[in-house]
Amino acid sequence: MFHLNKQKVIFLFAICFFLSVSNVLACRCIISPNENVGEAVNLALDDSEMVFSGKVIGFEYRKGIHSEYMDSINKNSAKPVEYEMKVVKLQVKQWWKGALSTEVFLVTFETRYTDGTGGSYEGCNYNLKEGESYLIYASLRQNQLSAHSCSRTKPLNAAEADLKILGKGKEPIENNNLPNKSVDTSNN
Repeated sequence: MFHLNKQKVIFLFAICFFLSVSNVLACRCIISPNENVGEAVNLALDDSEMVFSGKVIGFEYRKGIHSEYMDSINKNSAKPVEYEMKVVKLQVKQWWKGALSTEVFLVTFETRYTDGTGGSYEGCNYNLKEGESYLIYASLRQNQLSAHSCSRTKPLNAAEADLKILGKGKEPIENNNLPNKSVDTSNN
């Protein structure tokens, strides 16, 4: 029979604490307190693959999109697990960089096992909420479009300064042949 003594409980607690802290500390954003908004917006525009405003209209989980975290677990595991990545579907209102159709998908790098349980969440994701509108500064990560928490991505109602600097955006184009209509899963 297995008994937990005080030392074992403290040891297990310490391991859990350090594992959870490592996820929190994994994402560090460097922000200057005297940041010039115009320079920051222009730098974010240059560093982003796409910049657009849009409303979150749904989420889904997809197989075939790779997660560095889950792949590293599988690499060191005797029994690899199958997982799916959470993808956010957005209805595009305007775009400033990249030729977007009326819909775009962003990978969140939140995973779950294919049976719908468990999984992981990488701390640098921007936590998009269904029904909310955002100004998205999307970048490529592992050949997938995503919104990083350190980017200038923000709720649209808090993006007035950015929108003023970005100027009038372009309307999305209703064309299913435009790039980034769907998430690239060709890297299986």
